[in-house]
Amino acid sequence: MIKANCLFVFPACALITLLCGCRFGGKSDTGAGKAAAGPEAVSLVQLLTGGKTGFFRNTRLGDSPAQVKQSEKKAPDETDSNYLAYTMPMDTLHPDSVNGDIDSLNFFTIAYNFDHGRLTEADEDIFLASDSDAAKLYARLSVFFTAMHGNGMPVEDSMIWNFKSGDKNMKISLSDQSPEYDYGKLSLVFYSED
Repeated sequence: MIKANCLFVFPACALITLLCGCRFGGKSDTGAGKAAAGPEAVSLVQLLTGGKTGFFRNTRLGDSPAQVKQSEKKAPDETDSNYLAYTMPMDTLHPDSVNGDIDSLNFFTIAYNFDHGRLTEADEDIFLASDSDAAKLYARLSVFFTAMHGNGMPVEDSMIWNFKSGDKNMKISLSDQSPEYDYGKLSLVFYSED
């Protein structure tokens, strides 16, 4: 009886390992498959903010609409002289698959706002399936911004981080708006006081 179970368990474990390696893009010693596989997975924080590059998602304050369009991997969903809007999938395994299907429970939107043709503010709304998912992501984003910019200050229902970028006074506002909705929703705003 034990031998029969081992004969079943070992092939099942091997199959699961093989499937997981295919699903998550197992590493290659030669690196030959890396170019064909595309970009590597990113963290959710990096997907949403761009990590430590730029002001927000590889943009900088003062960028023109053309520069912002070039920084995103898809065409804007809405365009105005003072506004660019995007709806993005929350896909950390395939971060470049921005034109794929949008999961109606987990996605994010970005609004880039311009004044006199220059980027002045970036607003991101993050939609999640539940308020508990939103609370977990709020905590992860808080840790990330605190590590980058020091302790934030609670202001009403938001946490605000103040920092300098060159000669500009910058702010990041993070708020959990889930209580106002029947699902998880975070609001993230990057802007300058100047």
